[in-house]
Amino acid sequence: MRSFRNFFVRYVPVLLIVTGISIFMLNYFQFAYAEIKYYYNLFIGKSFQIEVSRNVPIERQGFENLIKDGEVLIEPVNTDFGIVIEKLNVNAPIIKDVSVIQESEYLEALKEGVAHASFSGYPNQDNANVYLFAHSSFNFWELGRYSSIFNQLHKLSLKDQVNIFYEGKRYVYEVENIILINDFRVDETIYESIGPTLTLQTCYPAGTTLNRLVIRAALISIFDYKN
Repeated sequence: MRSFRNFFVRYVPVLLIVTGISIFMLNYFQFAYAEIKYYYNLFIGKSFQIEVSRNVPIERQGFENLIKDGEVLIEPVNTDFGIVIEKLNVNAPIIKDVSVIQESEYLEALKEGVAHASFSGYPNQDNANVYLFAHSSFNFWELGRYSSIFNQLHKLSLKDQVNIFYEGKRYVYEVENIILINDFRVDETIYESIGPTLTLQTCYPAGTTLNRLVIRAALISIFDYKN
């Protein structure tokens, strides 16, 4: 009995500490891996590009997509409704008409990709604000391959481009505003649009609900995209 008690006193605290450290490292592994991968690709000059030869211009307002050394061509995972951010190597489907207030509904949708808010418009509608939101998480137990899809969203800068694919067309948006909101609630003016707009929202920093990061982008070009 004494030997068991000695074993318990000696090793259980150590086991708890090791378990806690392991869980902590697992939590941050996905986030750390994405950070390291991003800066490594930047260091070696590796870039991600959509194959421009498949674009058939419908509207063109100074949009250029330059081919660079070390490029990796991105094939959109969904051209019916999907998002590609070349700078961040983001490539995900978009789930239509997801409630922003029904937790069970949006958590289920976020397992499958980026969520399109049910109150917002579609890219093919005049002056629509296409409002998308997604996880920024590093919890290894969260289901779905897209649990961390917006982890790198804070690396977008003004003039960076975001591509939305919708019903076989490619809509190119240019970032014009980056907003960090220190509140759980987002002011309703964020939902409004002046001209065709794309709004991306996620939590920041990753894995917390301390702030809301909101990216606003304006439509600059539309292409038919040939598979």
